[in-house]
This record gives sequence, C-alpha cells and structure tokens, in this order.
Amino acid sequence: LVQAWPKTCPGKVALPSLHTSSSAHTSIHSALRKEMAALRWVLLLSACIWRSEAIFNRPYRIKLRNNEYSDVLVAINKDIPEDQRIVDRIKEIFTEASQALYVATNQRTFIKGVKILIPRTWTKKPEYLPAGRETFERANVRVDVPNPMYGDNPYVQQKGGCGEGGDYMHLTPKYVVDKPYGEAYWGPYGKTFVHEWGHLRWGLFEEYGFEDPSGEAYPRYYRSSTGGVQPSGCSAHVAGTNRHMMTGAPCQLDPVTGIFEQDCRFYPDFYNNQATGSYMYMQFLEEVTSFCHSDPSGDPLSFHNREAPTKHNVLCERKSCWDVMNEHRDFANGANPPREVSSTLPTFELLQESEFRIVLVLDTSGSMKGDPIRRLNRVATRFIRSTVYWGAAVGVVTFSDDASIDHPVVSVTSDDIRDDLVAAVPTRTGGFTCIGCGLLKGVEALEAVGPPQGGVILLVTDGEENRNPTIADVTPQLLTKRVIVATIAYTRAADALLESLALQTGGPSFFASLRDSNALDNAFTATFETTAGCKGSGVTLLSEDKTVGAGETYTNYLYIDNSVGINTTFSFSWLAGPPPKIFLGIALGTDIAEGS
Repeated sequence: LVQAWPKTCPGKVALPSLHTSSSAHTSIHSALRKEMAALRWVLLLSACIWRSEAIFNRPYRIKLRNNEYSDVLVAINKDIPEDQRIVDRIKEIFTEASQALYVATNQRTFIKGVKILIPRTWTKKPEYLPAGRETFERANVRVDVPNPMYGDNPYVQQKGGCGEGGDYMHLTPKYVVDKPYGEAYWGPYGKTFVHEWGHLRWGLFEEYGFEDPSGEAYPRYYRSSTGGVQPSGCSAHVAGTNRHMMTGAPCQLDPVTGIFEQDCRFYPDFYNNQATGSYMYMQFLEEVTSFCHSDPSGDPLSFHNREAPTKHNVLCERKSCWDVMNEHRDFANGANPPREVSSTLPTFELLQESEFRIVLVLDTSGSMKGDPIRRLNRVATRFIRSTVYWGAAVGVVTFSDDASIDHPVVSVTSDDIRDDLVAAVPTRTGGFTCIGCGLLKGVEALEAVGPPQGGVILLVTDGEENRNPTIADVTPQLLTKRVIVATIAYTRAADALLESLALQTGGPSFFASLRDSNALDNAFTATFETTAGCKGSGVTLLSEDKTVGAGETYTNYLYIDNSVGINTTFSFSWLAGPPPKIFLGIALGTDIAEGS
C-alpha cells in the first residue's frame, strides 16, 4: 500500500511499512490538495467504494425556527495564537450583527444561538465544553490566517450560483480584534457581517463593480437607459461624486467606451446620502439598513437597479436581493413572518476540540470466517501500524453474540503500544451478529478515557444484525452522547441501516467488496483522514492491486511534479508468499530504499 499523509496531521507516520495482505496492493496519497484528476494514473475511489456524504463533509447546519437562527458555528484555526480578545470580539460582532440582521430582514430573522469552537492548541478552561461533531472544516464562520489574495478582507467562499449559499465566511484575527482598523476599512462590524451573511446564507452577490485579484471583473460604470453614465450599484439613489482615484480630478469620458476612464471611482457622500439600500452595495453607509427590493409600493430609496451590470444582476437574472431571498427556504411562502421581539441578543456556547479518539468495532461473527477475517486483520493491522499518527488514541472492540473491549483506548506514543493494539485485532470468528452490542461497547471504551463527545467509532461488519440490542435501539444514545460512527459494509449482505447510522451521527459510510482488496484499505484510510481533521489534505494518485507470481516482476510508472511531491509516502502490502522485493526509482536514476 503506497500512501502519503497530509502535512496537517500531527506526528504523521511517513515511513513505508510492509504488512501481510490479500495481494500486492498499492495506493498513493499526496500531502497537498491538488487538482490531480487529469492524471491518467488515478484510479477513482468511487469505482471500488461508495461513501455517503458525511455530515462533517458539509458546512455545519444552521437552524432557523420562529425567526431565530441557531447552531451558527464559528471556529478558530489551530494555528492562531491563543488570544482571549478573539473570543470576546466574536461575541461583540455577533451581537451587533443580530440586531442589524433583524432590521435588514424587516424583523423576520436574527441570530439566537452561536457556538464558538476553540482549538485544542489553546489552554483548556472549565467553561469550554467538549466538542462533538463540530470541526473547523465544517464551521460557518472561520477565524483563520489571512488569505494571501485578500489579506484581512472579510469574504465568503462562494462557489454556487444565485440563491445557493456559500461554504464559509473567512475572518482574520486582525480584522476581528482591531476594531478601529476594521471599521475604517469596511465600516461597522455588524453591517459588514450582514453583507457577508447575504453571500453565505442566501447566495447573493456584489451589487457594485470590481476587479478581483483572481481575475474576475464587473464594470464600475455603465450608460443608463435614461442617459448619462452611472456607477454600478443598488440603489441608484446613493449620492456621491466621480473622481480620478489618483489625482482626485473629475472623471473624464473615454471616447472609445463612452463611460468614464478606467481609474475613475465613485465616492459616496457620507453626510448627505438618503439611500436605504443596499446591503450588497455600500453597507457601510449609515442610512443603508436594507437589501434592494423590486416592490413598486416599497421604499423607493432601496428599489432595485436592474440596469447596473453588477455580479448580482448578471448571475441572478436581474432579480433584486429580496426577490432571491424570498425564494430561499428562510422566507419562501411567507415563512418566518415579521415578529416583534424584546431582544436580539445571541447566546454563546464555548466548545473546545478534543484529541482524536477512534475505536475499531470489528465483527467476529461466524459469517466472517475465512478470507473476510483475514483481510480485516491485515487492513486493521496496517491501519494501526502505518496510518494512525503519533498521539492519536485508539481502542479495539469485537462483537458477535455480545461484545468485549479487547484493547482499551490508549494514546499511540510508542511502537510497543502499536504492537499491543495489533495483537488485539481479531483472527477468530464465531457466533451471531449483535451490532448494537458492539456500538455500546465502543461508547464504553470512549467513556473510559473521558467524555465521549467527538469520539469516533469505526464499525466494520459483513452481515445483518440478529441479536438485540439493534442499531435502532442504540442510535438515540449515540446521538445524545454525540459520538461519530463511521460504517463499513463488508459485503452486500451487511445491514441496510449502516448508511443511515453514519449519516445521523456525522460519519462516512462505505461499501468494501470482498473481491476488491483495495476497498477496505481505502475505507479505513478515508475514515481516518476525514474524522482526524485531515480531510481534503490528501489526494489519491494511484491505487491498484496485482497478483504477481513467483519469479515475476511487475513495474509501473507515476509522474509526481514538484507541486505534489512533498510528504508522499509509498507503502506496500501482500497476502501470501515471502516478502516481495520493492524498488523505487526516480528519473535521475536514484533508488529509494525501504524505510527512507
């Protein structure tokens, strides 16, 4: 098995290791996220494994009930130095934003509940509750290092079309903490947040012209149907002057384009402005308190400007912001009508990431006899020896008629501990299938080392449950204790509830065919990469298995350019016969020895 581990995984095991397996099996993962789909060597994982869309692969689900947004997840990156001011300012920003949002949506929404995820690298405090399925990767709002392209500018990663919410909002520590700086450049924090919320929640776009560092551009000016050159914006009632950005002189018309010269900019009048819209144009103006609308009987000072060639008009077919918002589930069909409230103050819950803990819950019932248990033993052994990074906590549970903790959850801090864990991997089978027994015993193993929240159970089974308690019986307890369950259906006969269990608890689910020796390896690896916080950092470059007879030689070639060659690990495994001789060579003729 050939693998490379993500740089974001602490204490990664990068050395190739050789273990017994079902056949010569190779797989490569790159440590850097790259678009490698064009490489002809890539064998798509989906060809041998199906995986449900795990809850933690999607942004954290924000709830809206009775006008109140709750479960808004804010997370601080682990690389941000500990600074209590960040937490304090997050609370202030959300407090301001909640009131501004209440006004901007005509009393239809405000922010009620916010979760702030503290990185595990910060000091533990009594007020920090253990996190469950909350992760930085799932956060709706991220406090992270500056993006080299945008600096401290707040932005939303928005890859969808009109009306499709963004992935996350990005704020930098400097923007969050330095209030005079943030207000000087972007205006009041609460109003800036509402502008970004329009991107994040409702899939709105900018209602102004701009040139983005990525190359995206929309005109800053256009020629109005009523005559004259107008700045791109909404509404058209925003007062101001057009001046050359370098000289300050009045703008001149370009004789070729018929609009103002390239360096012309519109400067709003901060003291005599009357326009009340729009939040997606100039939210920093004091009078701007709403989104543009298309209602002829509504406020004329925030009426939508259909003519402006803004990104919003282009992508949303010239619909106003409120037109798009009214099609969103938050407001569609009159949902969340205006409601007068006495307070828009949010409540805050402080959570802290815990160390990664995983319990292997392995089926040893009679149906696993023979090749299934041998393959499972081989894959679990390789997983423990080569995949689990130093410091991660691992335990082993087996189940058939009932369940037992064959090895308690321990931190992997030495090779001796790895050996002990490997020795606990099952080799014998027999009895019926009590999946619920295994799940409860997995929770017990997690609770033996602390609160179970955020702990991972990796459940592997090949059959349907035929003993109580059942999966359905124990699912409420798993949800209450916020344990993540990843499931691997080892055969088509595996219980149909496995995928549902994974989806409900926030885990991935896989199918690993007995005919494919890669599939089980890949399922174990993908579960670890995702749940250990290494999600998305690795890319499979090659994954294959071969049957090589005595005296035969198998050769393959892989192109790895300098953008993906860092921290790439090759690992090989086989089932029968003496250990094969492995040779890795690079283009310059240098051989890479085993263990290097």
